[in-house]
Amino acid sequence: MRILEIGCGYGTALLELRARYGDRLELHGMNRFPHDGDAEILACNAADHRIFESSPVDARELPTIAYGDIAEGLPYPEDHFDIVYSQVAWLYFGRKLNVLREIVRVLRTDGLAKIDADELRPALPAEYARLVEIWEDGALVPFADYVARHGMALTAAPEGSYLRFGKVASIAKDVEALFEVDLATINDDWDGIKCVYRMRRPVSPRDPRAASDRGT
Repeated sequence: MRILEIGCGYGTALLELRARYGDRLELHGMNRFPHDGDAEILACNAADHRIFESSPVDARELPTIAYGDIAEGLPYPEDHFDIVYSQVAWLYFGRKLNVLREIVRVLRTDGLAKIDADELRPALPAEYARLVEIWEDGALVPFADYVARHGMALTAAPEGSYLRFGKVASIAKDVEALFEVDLATINDDWDGIKCVYRMRRPVSPRDPRAASDRGT
């Protein structure tokens, strides 16, 4: 089974999976930068928490870590992972709906994704509490309602909720991104990326854009 954790940090969850299941799992993690968690940091973390009995940690036991901005895409082929999960990183993703689309792309047909994707942050002012804001004909479409249109569901967890879904090809095709706000630029005590979208309007056959498209 091939597993990916997005925003794996120091890799504690991946390391615990390795300790429990050994080489039955192929483990991958992704961080934005090496200082967020690389092989050396993961090895130190495993030793500090005595995750493995062996000491020092065998490099073969460590997950494979990739680096990059997930908002720009995942560096993996289509239909690659059985499980994709993320515990704490959703807050910091730009282009959040594109992130969901990328996760769907790399999931296998029978794969499963579980993403900690709380819709609201109650501690922030109402104007910035929603990290995903979707508008349709001047009305706000709650994130939970939008993902439900595509067969996804926000599932209750001990703290907040998480987004559970499989290979959903339609997600994010019906919206266009308007802008993003890095909340830390407004207030040093806030963090997270707020993403604002609007629903795409169907193109009428009489719309000049439709005629242009037929001409091309």
